[in-house]
Amino acid sequence: MNNFIKKINFKKCVIVYIIISILVGISLIIFIGSKFQNKLEFIYNYHNISEELEKSNYNLNSIKEKIKTMSKNSEDVVDVLILNKENKIIYSSKNSEFAKQEDFTLSKADDMSSKYFKNSNNDNIIFRLTTNKELIINTVLSNFDTEIQKEYIDEVFYKSNFDNEKIYLLSYTANKDTGEKIYFINEIHPVKNGEIYIKISLAIVMFFFMIYWVLLALYIYQNALKSKLNPYLWGGITLLTNVAGAIIYFIYKQNQKICYKCETSQSKNNIYCINCDTKLSETCKKCGSIININDKYCARCGEKQNNKE
Repeated sequence: MNNFIKKINFKKCVIVYIIISILVGISLIIFIGSKFQNKLEFIYNYHNISEELEKSNYNLNSIKEKIKTMSKNSEDVVDVLILNKENKIIYSSKNSEFAKQEDFTLSKADDMSSKYFKNSNNDNIIFRLTTNKELIINTVLSNFDTEIQKEYIDEVFYKSNFDNEKIYLLSYTANKDTGEKIYFINEIHPVKNGEIYIKISLAIVMFFFMIYWVLLALYIYQNALKSKLNPYLWGGITLLTNVAGAIIYFIYKQNQKICYKCETSQSKNNIYCINCDTKLSETCKKCGSIININDKYCARCGEKQNNKE
């Protein structure tokens, strides 16, 4: 086994690994992007619209056009409402039942948590207030809406007709100066097999990460083997700690002397290699102490050295 590991060309292995990883990564990005294209476009447009409204010099007509395009291209959008500071509806992207109301005022649903709200014009609709992060997760993952449904049922289990209530996701953005705000009302339609695609992609990423982990441990094992250090010890430490183990290994090696002929790692005080008997250090001609090649005198006995200029 040791002979086999010694023959591995890790430089070529790393190059092949990087090339394959890049190709697989690009393929996964293209694949996931194609499957979740509409979802990703919705997230991008949502953030774009939110950021534009928060500007002091926003253009409301431009925002309306972007909302209209987003609503048209996303099946998740139930409606997008623009309200003035009095909560009067001044624009609806899909002219839903909410657009028929003069205003759109929300109130806390019963004595539930602050996440759930109702509109006085329709008691059978519940709005679950979501943060930007939750909206992104819910848009991509197919089981997040189920978790919200369960969360709601857990809070209202005492009610007799909670099964008849429809839950929509509600996120909003507002301009502090004008008081105008936008309500994004969504009903998530999960991508078919979307969760499976994500799990498979994550499994592939983890597989390549494991290959990197093992390759690093094998490289340290090989290096320790050539340096006549304990390959099982250093390979095992790197396998358990990865980069941290590799850093400790090279720090340890830096404090050792490496034979330029056979690559054996050994004490800095060695004059001759413990493996091949190659002379590693210059010595004083009188007392035999280790000296630097440019030393004019021995630090131990003071003997003048005949070093060539």
